[in-house]
Amino acid sequence: MNTISPAELKEAAKLLPSSPRIFGKLSKLLRDPMTDLCDITDLVNADSALTASVLRLSNSALYSLGTSVDTLDEAINRIGFRELFKLVGFAASQQLFAEHNRVYNISGSQLWENSLACGIGMEVMARKVGLDDQEAYTIGLLRNMGKMVLDYCVKDDPQYPGYNTESNLPLIDWEQNNFGITNPNVAGFILLSWNFTEETCQTIQHQYTPKEAQRHFPLIHLLNLSNCIAERIGKGLHGESSYWKNWQDHLPRTGLSVDEFKESVAEIKSSLDRVVASF
Repeated sequence: MNTISPAELKEAAKLLPSSPRIFGKLSKLLRDPMTDLCDITDLVNADSALTASVLRLSNSALYSLGTSVDTLDEAINRIGFRELFKLVGFAASQQLFAEHNRVYNISGSQLWENSLACGIGMEVMARKVGLDDQEAYTIGLLRNMGKMVLDYCVKDDPQYPGYNTESNLPLIDWEQNNFGITNPNVAGFILLSWNFTEETCQTIQHQYTPKEAQRHFPLIHLLNLSNCIAERIGKGLHGESSYWKNWQDHLPRTGLSVDEFKESVAEIKSSLDRVVASF
């Protein structure tokens, strides 16, 4: 087994688009009552491709009122800060998962749609139980980030194998055996170095095995449930289904009822379909 070092992970993370960091900074700005419009537009405009995607979405059927918007100021005046945050998340995650992932033998669009399903799922269910839906949405969208970092680490290196999707081996066991580290631990490590909150990092790190978390944040269990819903609506990923099968065990930790969980499935699928169609 070849163990990937923290230094190698940090170097690989430098190859990621800047949009996830911008998304994280935007989340902090929106929590600060002293933030004004210029702070928001200056941050998002730092990435021209991200800005272009946000404006395109603002003019899509999701938000269009018949007249186009050409600047972020106009977009914010139309849709508000809350919706802008969602749009930046949609666009940032699309940039993050744009490429085919060799290690996991999966397309960028599959990773993106799984992340979108989890982000939307986290937001919908967090709102139902009174948890922080902005934090929840962020966690869901970034939950696959470690897979991208690992792919950059070992790309074109023949000593590292790719995941055999036909084997359907439990994913984090396979990762530990081949890389000495798992994708959720990689994501938590990188996000912590980018100054994301402890809750965000811990939740992503323990999404597969919530019972192993030292601190039992409710969002950890909610993320496991969101992954379960992604699986149910056809957006699951190879090697992960076994980690979501005991979904009912996680409901008491979140305050979500069985009926609320089941009602969320159709709502999340409908929202996901609208977003994907807009892109």
